Amino acid sequence: MRHGYAGKRLSNPIQDRKRSLTSQGLKEVRTISKSLKLLNVQFDTIFSSPLPRALQTATVVANRYKLKNKIQQYNELISQQDRFLFYDKLVNYNQMSSILIVGHEPYLSIMISDIISNSNNKNKTKNDIKSNSNIILKKAGLSKIRITSTVPTLQGELRWLLTPSILKKVKDTS
Repeated sequence: MRHGYAGKRLSNPIQDRKRSLTSQGLKEVRTISKSLKLLNVQFDTIFSSPLPRALQTATVVANRYKLKNKIQQYNELISQQDRFLFYDKLVNYNQMSSILIVGHEPYLSIMISDIISNSNNKNKTKNDIKSNSNIILKKAGLSKIRITSTVPTLQGELRWLLTPSILKKVKDTS
């Protein structure tokens, strides 16, 4: 899941790292977390970037799912970090678990592309952030990937990709 709306990107990278969700972003993430619950989307734990906008998004979802103590922060989920270090952590996690990962673009779209195209080989470098796919995860958008193999690399299949506009249309019909 990509973090919710946090306003315009700031030109100062140090200040940009401190950006929080706007009130509009918080409202959107609350709506989407409610929709996820209504759709019976399940996960056991949440991995989040430690940047405020991602952590706030993770916290809103965790509150909806009563998983407040299940958020784990990973610096490797900050854009421009070596995503292969994060892949190594995922590979070592319980294969039967369902994990919500909250982070940033282009990192998440590249991760999705790597895993579903089975192209995340270790020969890529830290600075190799190009992707052969045109997947773009909108703010507060969400995808589901089922991991099919961890050897020799992390591989999976895309189950679905949901935009915020679709998720906002989910209504309680009970």
